[in-house]
Amino acid sequence: MNNILCIYPKDSTTEFLRPVYNAICAKPHVVGLELDTIEDDDFLEKLSDHLADADFVFFLGHGSSSCLYGTNLNPLIDDKMGNIESLRNKSLLLFACKSAEFIKNYHFQDSLGFGFIPTSLDDARDGVLHSVNLRNIDSSCLDMFRQAIVRIWHRTLIEVSLEQLATISNVFSFYTNCEIVDTLLHSKESPDYRILADMLYYLKEDMKYYPC
Repeated sequence: MNNILCIYPKDSTTEFLRPVYNAICAKPHVVGLELDTIEDDDFLEKLSDHLADADFVFFLGHGSSSCLYGTNLNPLIDDKMGNIESLRNKSLLLFACKSAEFIKNYHFQDSLGFGFIPTSLDDARDGVLHSVNLRNIDSSCLDMFRQAIVRIWHRTLIEVSLEQLATISNVFSFYTNCEIVDTLLHSKESPDYRILADMLYYLKEDMKYYPC
């Protein structure tokens, strides 16, 4: 059994993912690492030590095509931090914005990443998700999106071993489809229900698995 590390930087905007983090950490051979990259002066040393022992890394937080972020969008893993190679030759599951591009840019293998995941009003006001205009989205729609993400992860984690990235991708897509159907059938009271369905659609469509 591989050693699994789950990195969860402390940040108020990703607190909704705590049930997912707890579910992951309840699995065998998983070590959880909550990092406060502002208050903890030793966070880089702790991160380095934990990564050295890990075969599989699960990341829950913010990202971009070039960086995984810590608290308040402080860079955590990227070229400038000098620690990008600490992810090399590990299996990666990165639930963060633009993490599929991050994986592609750094040529990581056996890795699963995602696209743009708009979970806050700041995210939504930044623009569009493919052809979907998010600028006027209601906060209740974002609440429903965040709740759906948690449900999808819970259902996926019940069924699949963490090391089976291709299977995780398939099962995650299946349960996202279930959420889309449920949204279209039962959430018509929300003025943004079609936008919510589109957000869920692109959550799975932008997910990308890079095999070995």
